[in-house]
Amino acid sequence: MLQGAKRILFFGSDEFSVICCNRLLRASKEGVVSNLEIVTPPDNPRTKQPEVPLKRFARENSIPHHLAPPKTLTGWTPPTSFDLAVVVSFGYFLPSAVIGAFPLRALNVHPSLLPKYRGAAPIQHTILNGDTKTGVSIMELDEKKFDAGRILHQSSLDVGPYPFYKELHDRLAVQGAEDLVKTVSKLHELKEHAWLQNLDEVTHARKIETAMSAIDWAAMSREFIYSRHRALGYKTPLYCQFREKRVQILSMTLQNSTMELPADASPGSLVYDKEASILFVKCQDGWIGVDSLKVAGKKDLNAKAFFNGYQLTLRDQFVPA
Repeated sequence: MLQGAKRILFFGSDEFSVICCNRLLRASKEGVVSNLEIVTPPDNPRTKQPEVPLKRFARENSIPHHLAPPKTLTGWTPPTSFDLAVVVSFGYFLPSAVIGAFPLRALNVHPSLLPKYRGAAPIQHTILNGDTKTGVSIMELDEKKFDAGRILHQSSLDVGPYPFYKELHDRLAVQGAEDLVKTVSKLHELKEHAWLQNLDEVTHARKIETAMSAIDWAAMSREFIYSRHRALGYKTPLYCQFREKRVQILSMTLQNSTMELPADASPGSLVYDKEASILFVKCQDGWIGVDSLKVAGKKDLNAKAFFNGYQLTLRDQFVPA
């Protein structure tokens, strides 16, 4: 097996991959990486920020960049003279012909303790399920399935109380970046001791869909709603309906009201707490606070502006959209 500093072709796209790639760039000064180049998918003009974050990182750091073809690498030939492929949030499956083009084959950084949460959204499902432990797995790429390769290194971390997606994402990315450099620097030893995933313990973190952000106030508890807000709100804010218009919930809180709230109120009922400047909404097992929201076609509003602007009455309710 090749020893010494590695020539790495890095496949990635998002901010998680940027953090990992940046750590490899720094590792080039530590004798771990001798050459680093980047492959990304094409930009997506339909998004608010169409340029792929890792492509921007390559440009800003003068790292050679290669553009992958749209959707698939089947039939694609990687650039030559690299020892190892590193794949982080790339989004494509790497065919065996591509993996085989690298003498040391390919590694992947995955933000869960595999075989738990294989799939596209492990961080979100960690929050949705209220897990207290999570971690990072560095594995070999499997030639047939996503997230199914032998594991070379794992590290765990405490999730902490009520984490939001961005916070947990960044913690896992930093941990994953450090673990990646450790793995590359000890690749020969770790490959000798790599282990297979236990197929009896496999769980899947299915792709997040917009419909998962819909609130049913009668069927969902305050903890359930708050976990969805923390896991999904960064990208697809929770939503319901008010006076026949969709409402997005932008900020929520489990803070208790300074006033006594009616225990017999029906789900979706609204009470504004003037002292706390919080709009409380009745859900399955109690009340949850809303700090800010957005009615379709209108600008963002804090709870006070919403209460005053819509002159809320006891008859007003949030209902499922």
